[in-house]
Amino acid sequence: MAIIDSKLEFSDAQVISCASGSEAISEHVFQMNAVKNAWGTAITGNYGEGNNGLMVNVRIATVLNASARLKAKLYTHTTASVLSGTCIADSGWFAGSAAAGTKKAFRLPTGTMQKYVGLGYSVSGSSMTTGAVDAWLGLGHQTPSS
Repeated sequence: MAIIDSKLEFSDAQVISCASGSEAISEHVFQMNAVKNAWGTAITGNYGEGNNGLMVNVRIATVLNASARLKAKLYTHTTASVLSGTCIADSGWFAGSAAAGTKKAFRLPTGTMQKYVGLGYSVSGSSMTTGAVDAWLGLGHQTPSS
């Protein structure tokens, strides 16, 4: 279900199976490239800068459990275990029974990010057993072709 490039996918129909109050990590965590300033000094990248910064797109692939809610949180960290890092943005809650195709998008925030970026899927209400999501980085609010 790659939109621009499969390397920009966090999740591709990833089944979120976890208890209420728990969090599952996305299938893929991105290692952002090292960035240097004009003098060759390493700096932390600001991937959300500019008027057309990157967007995180999250779409329900299969209907969520009726009494469970889901939120996608964007984390950044110095290691690939991003869930122990800093949450820098989120999608807001998808309601229980959210239909396949329901979509939310949010812009990468401006400011510096650490080397690794990934999504954590938080579950609230009851345990999630059947819901699946697609998530990817894109240039705007994109509608996947499937």
